[in-house]
Amino acid sequence: MADRRVPRLLVVTSVWPSPEHPSSGIFVANRLRGVSGVKVVADAGGGHWVIRLSRLMLNALRAGSRFDGVEAHILYRAGFAALVVARLRGLPLLAYAHGTDARQYFHWGRGYRFFVRQVVRHADLLVTNSPDTAANLRRIGREPRIIPPGYDDALFRPSPRPRARGRVLYLGGANPLKGYDLALRLAHTRAGPGIHELTPSEVARLMAEHDVVLMPTRAEAFGLVAAEAIGSGRWVVARDVGGLREIVIDGVNGTLVADDVGWEAALAAVPDYDPQVVAATVARYALSSWQERMAEAWQELLASHRAHRRGNSGDSAGNRGDSAGNRGNSAGNSGDS
Repeated sequence: MADRRVPRLLVVTSVWPSPEHPSSGIFVANRLRGVSGVKVVADAGGGHWVIRLSRLMLNALRAGSRFDGVEAHILYRAGFAALVVARLRGLPLLAYAHGTDARQYFHWGRGYRFFVRQVVRHADLLVTNSPDTAANLRRIGREPRIIPPGYDDALFRPSPRPRARGRVLYLGGANPLKGYDLALRLAHTRAGPGIHELTPSEVARLMAEHDVVLMPTRAEAFGLVAAEAIGSGRWVVARDVGGLREIVIDGVNGTLVADDVGWEAALAAVPDYDPQVVAATVARYALSSWQERMAEAWQELLASHRAHRRGNSGDSAGNRGDSAGNRGNSAGNSGDS
């Protein structure tokens, strides 16, 4: 008999690391690290959205037949593809919203809103990364469960501060939403999409070589880089937005800046921090914690799914019994006639 504590999952995801984009979707790869019985179907990219969505659904349907549930990462395209596949397979769906997918619901077109709304309202369990994303999901029509992602605490470990104090690292890429304009002025080293994409190991090395990690992003649902930086024992200077408020504790492991002014002052005022003390503040975001809480969520969902199926089976049996009784009554009535 299969071990019911280790569900066999079909994971459908919109993002996954590749040689060209080694950090893309690293949070999904981390989530599944060491988890057995998993088959991953990722959006390969390229082509019209209809082709990409159809290909994702087809690949998920062809992935095999022995699964206990379907897990989706990012509500569109993966979430909708996973919803269709889960219903066709008769399996429960756990959909994980990572932030942008929920936030953009209010800014993108009707087609996008339709697909996202279906996933939000019809997934068997809706999970997300932070109170910031949860607020957007409530506006769409569903109360989610919050299970924050975990960072790779085996890779991002505290190290002594570098001799060159005050060196600033920025990893948000060339995206204006990430505050690239401020990074051009304030950071000694800049990397990320559109500049130079790094592997997780390269990110960890750069963090160890710098004294401060700068995150001037104008929107951030969670802030995995912040957790990685603090886990590496580095002070984070970040904008006071979204999920960063949950990770960066002002004056304890970093500094929160409210707007586009005050960044120079915040960087100049970085205290003589202890990397070990800083790193200890994100222990709750260790990768093992995320994996354990996701495993618990799946056990609850599968137990509910099995109970629902048993209830439906009982109803069907009762209906069949009623039908047999009705046929018996009909026969009796025919005899009386």
